[in-house]
Amino acid sequence: MFKSLYCLIFSILIAVPVFAGENTGSISGEVKIFRARRSADVVVYLTDVPGTFKPGQNHPKIDQKNLIFMPHVLPVVVGTTVDFANNDNVKHNIYSPAKAKKFNLGTYGKDVIKQETFDKEGEVALACNVHAEMSAYIVVLHNPYFAKTENDGKFTMGNIPPGQYTLKTWHEKKRPYEQKITVEAGKTTEIKIELKR
Repeated sequence: MFKSLYCLIFSILIAVPVFAGENTGSISGEVKIFRARRSADVVVYLTDVPGTFKPGQNHPKIDQKNLIFMPHVLPVVVGTTVDFANNDNVKHNIYSPAKAKKFNLGTYGKDVIKQETFDKEGEVALACNVHAEMSAYIVVLHNPYFAKTENDGKFTMGNIPPGQYTLKTWHEKKRPYEQKITVEAGKTTEIKIELKR
């Protein structure tokens, strides 16, 4: 997850009044992946946000349908428990050799849900011992100020306390990008990024 940096081509920051809380700000933007048809599954997140953050009570879920992990990328806060469902008519065995979380859920069949808690920041690559073509990622982050891009590369991040932060990106194939960013109360900071390498 945290590789060497430098994949920026350009970025534009504009603070404009839009829909944000009086005491918080937001970030709206677009990430383009160079020479890619889709710009989905880029995780955009903030660091340097002070405080202690706890995961929500509802567990996010990674499903297995038609031999595909869904979603392919799941960003979560440290301490989050993820539900791993199986909606295929075949058995799966989810595991990860990642430093951030090494685990093996064992082989299980349809309509079974297993759980794992992710208590350390980092990239957790998922695989299936039964189906080598399956892959996915869980990106474990310090705070909840993150977003994942849609197919068109757009994202929004709201309810951010005003301040100066470092904005970073994660993508499974592209090098991380980072830059300093200022969030103002009652305003949205707009940003455009292109990932080339």
